[in-house]
Amino acid sequence: PRPRNPSVRSSPASVDSSLELPPVTAADRAAGAMAALASAYVAWAVVRSGGSMTASLLLLLAGSSIVAALARSWVRARRQPALRLVARADGSLWLHVAGQGPSRTTIGVGTRVIGPSVFLDLRVESNPTGERFCTWLTPLDVPSSAIRRWSVVLPRCGRPVGS
Repeated sequence: PRPRNPSVRSSPASVDSSLELPPVTAADRAAGAMAALASAYVAWAVVRSGGSMTASLLLLLAGSSIVAALARSWVRARRQPALRLVARADGSLWLHVAGQGPSRTTIGVGTRVIGPSVFLDLRVESNPTGERFCTWLTPLDVPSSAIRRWSVVLPRCGRPVGS
């Protein structure tokens, strides 16, 4: 067998991995666009099928209120402190919020790798109500290499005891 070159190694398991979480993701923006397009299409379909203009305007108003609520939540999210997810070498998972101490986090059952993206379903243990933090990260939000790295890191860390 060839001798192993000590200067060439794969990344050691003792290295922490860190991932900056965007306040508003591409999936969030896509949901807003779909809500706006769906409400406009339904209103158009009502008018085209001979429905009343009042019903069409009410549908547009309902769709607009949904989009406005989404936009308001995006503005609030952008004002929140930055979030960073850290997987430590010991297998623990921590959510760091700028200006606060880190919170131990476990992976929820909804966490999935979906093609080139990852859906994170995290439980923040320091919150007595068991708050969930869910986000869908795509290559439009974080680099593809980070998603690939985390698709390997996540299965090894943050699992609740007994799972």
